[in-house]
Amino acid sequence: MAPAAAATTEVAATARHVGAIRTAVIVVHERAPNARAARWRPLFQAVLGDGVTITECRVRSAEAARAAARGAAAWNTDLVIAVGGDGTVNACVNGIGDAPTRLAVVPAGTANDLARVLGQRPGAAAAAVDLQRGERRDIDAIDVDGVRFYSAGGLGWVADVADLANRLRAGSRLRRWAVGAIGSLLYTVACVAVILFGRSLGARYRIRYRDAASGDERTREVDAYGMLVANCDRVGKAFFLAPVSRVDDGRYELIVFPRTTRLRLLRQVLAAQRGRMFDFPDMEWIQVTCAHIDCDRPQRFFGDGEILAVG
Repeated sequence: MAPAAAATTEVAATARHVGAIRTAVIVVHERAPNARAARWRPLFQAVLGDGVTITECRVRSAEAARAAARGAAAWNTDLVIAVGGDGTVNACVNGIGDAPTRLAVVPAGTANDLARVLGQRPGAAAAAVDLQRGERRDIDAIDVDGVRFYSAGGLGWVADVADLANRLRAGSRLRRWAVGAIGSLLYTVACVAVILFGRSLGARYRIRYRDAASGDERTREVDAYGMLVANCDRVGKAFFLAPVSRVDDGRYELIVFPRTTRLRLLRQVLAAQRGRMFDFPDMEWIQVTCAHIDCDRPQRFFGDGEILAVG
């Protein structure tokens, strides 16, 4: 059984009311491609002022980032600054949970989907300017069995791609350097590898959902290679999803990849990089406010580039 998903609103954007901040914790993921070089604490001290107590915490895993954010929230820290990719931000979002601690995002990873949605630019100098502006942004998060994500997730072949990309990123320093050098192209490579060489893709899915337009409860059964759960209109630099998808509209989209042929699936993926995926008549999206997905065999579920559940 795949996890249920429901839309909820979370504050997970840039800092708000910067002048009111007294304490901040910077969570730096040292394995993010662009996180290690800058001297983050002096940079943000200059932005926030000498009256703010800042602690820098360097981590090397999502679990450590989550623990750091959870600890900061437990100590009533005003602001957590997540320096890393989408996985780092996801870890901090889930570490903070329902605490009033605010979150600022510094894009330093591979895809940086949330930063792109929020209009933030990479680089230490740009991060300082964005934080100094102190703009508040409320966005939707999707809850999957108690774990939240905010950009895109899914199951079937799309989760297999996320898992492969994460395994390619792990390992030696040389491998991490090579992956960092190709950037978001990593996901295209992983897509092609999974589609052409994956042993078994997707499952039969039974989807129970609440239609976003009518509010009606509906059920669909599909045999598919996989399904994307989208809270934004694009992932990475050039993988376009449902054009109606917005990060702050209280709804999300289920994008179904029906079981046809692997060559056709590959063509659909390549078409998505030109914004033409829905030119294929068998491709569809359903806009919902909540959904429950059952599978006829165990499936991974990923969100924000990380495997969040298996069931």
